[in-house]
Amino acid sequence: MSVKTLAGMGEYRRLFASRMISNVGNGVGVIAVAFGVLALPDGSPTGLSIVLAAQAVPLVLVLPIGGVIADRIGRPRMVAITDMVLAGVIAVIGLLFITGTATIALLAALNVIVGTLNGLWYPAYPGLATDVVPDEHLQSANAYMSVAGNGGYIVGTAIGGTLVALVGSGWAILLDGSTFLIAGVLVFTLRRFSRPFDSGESPVRDLIDGWKVFISYRWIVAVVAAFSVIVMVMRGAEEVLGPVLANEMYGGPTGWSAVLAAMAVGLLFGALAASRMRIERPIAFGMILCLALPAWLLTLALAAPLPVVMGGAFLWGFAIEVFQVLWFTALQRNVPSESLSRVSSYDAFGSLIFGPIGLAAAGPLLTVMPIAEAFALAALIAALCVGAALLVPSIWRLRRTDGHEAMVEVS
Repeated sequence: MSVKTLAGMGEYRRLFASRMISNVGNGVGVIAVAFGVLALPDGSPTGLSIVLAAQAVPLVLVLPIGGVIADRIGRPRMVAITDMVLAGVIAVIGLLFITGTATIALLAALNVIVGTLNGLWYPAYPGLATDVVPDEHLQSANAYMSVAGNGGYIVGTAIGGTLVALVGSGWAILLDGSTFLIAGVLVFTLRRFSRPFDSGESPVRDLIDGWKVFISYRWIVAVVAAFSVIVMVMRGAEEVLGPVLANEMYGGPTGWSAVLAAMAVGLLFGALAASRMRIERPIAFGMILCLALPAWLLTLALAAPLPVVMGGAFLWGFAIEVFQVLWFTALQRNVPSESLSRVSSYDAFGSLIFGPIGLAAAGPLLTVMPIAEAFALAALIAALCVGAALLVPSIWRLRRTDGHEAMVEVS
């Protein structure tokens, strides 16, 4: 499906715009928070780990019930409401930095709320496209949504380091909050297109039924199990170890901003490539591409020159974006629509469950080993997880049939 055809759908244009705008804020926020925390009087790598883990833990815990609620009230409503409330919480965090009253304890407490809201938002997002785009155009729609998000993230990361250096983390975080408010309003206008599903059962019964659907797809379980560990090492390396290394080797926030911007460009090119790909074994192909992660982590372990690290970040961004487009499309085409948010919530729950451990452990890890060894360990673990997933037969059995993925289980 062409960009022109999608652009003719007013609802899709609003969805596209909301994703681009909110990801401008995400690009700014990831830099502003990291270097804002490190610059506090009580700031340290361990303090950054505490703040980020405080967000990650409730996110994981809330995900399953978030899927149930999203299926019942409609995905656009869930995304819009959580985005708008999140805007207010982020504004408070920004004001704490501006007024000089931010502390690790206060930021951790507010990040618990941020994580809870993200846990409600996340299960609803993958199914938004199914509410406004015909099934035969889902892969293209998913890809161009990623283009929007990645384009916004490129802008955010490109200006994030400069904003932090010029006006401080607080004002940059306020910009982040305003983007979520705008995105939430845009998605709220799509609420009439949602297709809420009420099974008539209790939320607990819905949770159990969603779990049964989730585990019935062996390829989903295998990939989620692999990513539970991959995300753990990725978050610790990217969100804690990376900023620490940047302060030592790459000029602080401006250097790390360049690395993240290169990754965002890779994400953008990956989304564009994925919009045209017709892969016979989409999930197996995507997992092979994910070997770009350990390759990038090795450039950081070696403290390679900044352009080399940026090149590795670009390749990892390209790889993970292609994988995500193929993954979301496979879920949307194989999982029943009435169960999609719940299955997506278990997907996110499993994939992110050890993320808080990676964030919490990364800072303290530097007290017992050099940062180079920490990056090398992360690279080794990521490579082993990708290899283990590729040994699972059901991943190779997911094949395209007449433009769609079809799961063929062989006992």
